[in-house]
Amino acid sequence: MDFFRGLYIIPWSKNYISISLDVLIVAFLIYKTYTTLRRTRGIQLLLGVGIIWISGSLAEYLGFELLEWILTNIRPALVFAIIVLLQPELRRLTGDLARIRLLRLFFLKPSFDLDPIVEAVRAMSQEKVGSIIVLVKDISLKDISENAVPMDSIVTSEILQTVFFKNSPLHDGAVIIEQNRIVCAASYLPMSSSVEISTLGARHRSALGLSEETDAIIIVTSEETGDITICYEGEMIHPVKPLELKALVSGLMSGNKRVKEESQRKTKDKDSGVII
Repeated sequence: MDFFRGLYIIPWSKNYISISLDVLIVAFLIYKTYTTLRRTRGIQLLLGVGIIWISGSLAEYLGFELLEWILTNIRPALVFAIIVLLQPELRRLTGDLARIRLLRLFFLKPSFDLDPIVEAVRAMSQEKVGSIIVLVKDISLKDISENAVPMDSIVTSEILQTVFFKNSPLHDGAVIIEQNRIVCAASYLPMSSSVEISTLGARHRSALGLSEETDAIIIVTSEETGDITICYEGEMIHPVKPLELKALVSGLMSGNKRVKEESQRKTKDKDSGVII
C-alpha cells in the first residue's frame, strides 16, 4: 500500500515510463510464478507460509505474546525452507523465463532429421515397445545427460529401436537427442508432481515433468497400448496418430502455437468423449 501511495505523490519530474515498466515486470513475474506453481505442491507450501506470516501479524495485534514469539522465530527459517523445498518449482520457473521469445535469439537453433525418429516411433508403437525420446531445443539438458550413458551417435531408426528393445540394458530411461545426435541413453528425467496425472505410469510422468521444466519435446510410446504421446511445455498431447507425428513435431519445433492448440483441442475432445 505504501508503494502505491508513493506513486500518487511522486513529482511530475519522475519518469512514469520506468514506473510503468517496473509494475509490468513485477506483474509478469508474479503471473509466471503463479502459473508455474498452481498445479504443484508448491502453491500449497506458499499458502502455508502465508498463513504463518499472517498469523504472526494477528498474534502481535491481539497481544498473544507466546504465539507471537514462536511465529517470530519461525519466520526467518521460512525463506530457507522455500528455497530447499521448492527446488523443482524454481527450476521450472527459470525454464519458463528462458522460453521468452526475445531470449531465444541467443540460443543455437536446433536441427533435427525427423524421418528416422518418426520411423522408429511408429515401429515401436506398432510393436508396443515402451520408449522415451527427448528432442532438445533451446534449454540445455547437460545436467541430466551427464548422469546417463553417453553415446554421441548418429540418429537412425535401427539404433533407437535397439536401445529400447526389451532385453537391452539401456531400455530403461530416456534417449536424449540434441543437434541431430544421440547424446545419451538410459537417462532418468524429473517426475512431474502434478496431482492431475497421479494415475499415469513412470514414463509419462517423467516426460511431463521434463516438459514442465524445459522447452524439450518428449515423445513417449506405451508398452501397454502402443499409443504415442507428446509432452511439451507442461502439456500432454495424447494420443498422437502415427501419420500425424512428423507434422506435429515439426510444428512444435518451429514454435507454431496453432499446431499445439489444435492438438490440445483434439486431446480434450477425445477425453470428453467427442468423436473427431
